[in-house]
Amino acid sequence: MSKSFRTILCICSDVFSLNRRCGFLREHGWLVLSSTTGHSGIVQFAAELVHAIVLDVDGDGAETAVIAGELKRTKAKVPIILLVGEGQTLVEGVVECADAVVPRLDESGLLKALERRGR
Repeated sequence: MSKSFRTILCICSDVFSLNRRCGFLREHGWLVLSSTTGHSGIVQFAAELVHAIVLDVDGDGAETAVIAGELKRTKAKVPIILLVGEGQTLVEGVVECADAVVPRLDESGLLKALERRGR
C-alpha cells in the first residue's frame, strides 16, 4: 500500500468477525470504519469519505444485494468487495452488485482486491 492512507468501510453483522477483519486491515495500513448493520453502514457511507467497501454476505445474500444496491446508488464509483463463505449459495443478482467477490477466509485475496480497487 502507498504511504497515503485509504479508508475502508466494513459491514458485517457478526461482531467477532468484524472486529477481527478490521484489526487485520488496520495492521496492513488501512483506515477502517465499521458497521454491524446495512442501514447504519449506508448512513455512515453517505457521510464519510470511503475508498472501498468490504461487505460480508449473510445467508443467501438477498439482504446484501439490497444493501449493495443502495451503496452503489449513493456513490457509484466506490468499489464493493463481497466476502462469501465456502460453498455459500447466493440469490441471483447478488454477485453482480459487487466489483469483486472474495472467499471470506482468504485474507490475501481481500488485500489484493483492495489494492486493485481501493486506489
